Amino acid sequence: MKFGQNPKKQWRSTQELVNGYSPLSQRLNRLMILEHVWKKLVGNKAAFWVLHAVQGDTLFVKVKAAVAKNELIARRTQLIKELNKNFTTPWIKKIEIK
Repeated sequence: MKFGQNPKKQWRSTQELVNGYSPLSQRLNRLMILEHVWKKLVGNKAAFWVLHAVQGDTLFVKVKAAVAKNELIARRTQLIKELNKNFTTPWIKKIEIK
């Protein structure tokens, strides 16, 4: 910074930082986190369970095999709980299978 210039604003709290982001960038960040956590959580099953879309509070998952579909049906409530742990506000309510 040169002499006489105003210093750049420093954040005093996380809320000030969050307020600086637009709603679109917040949603994009949430989706990037979701994609990363999904791959980490499902592991090698990510080859059979592909995140297809997100609409509101619902994840749409495309399943490539019938056996994988049955396993996803059995684990979907557990997956929702595990995914929501990674966000400050739980927002995933349903997993729909395509």
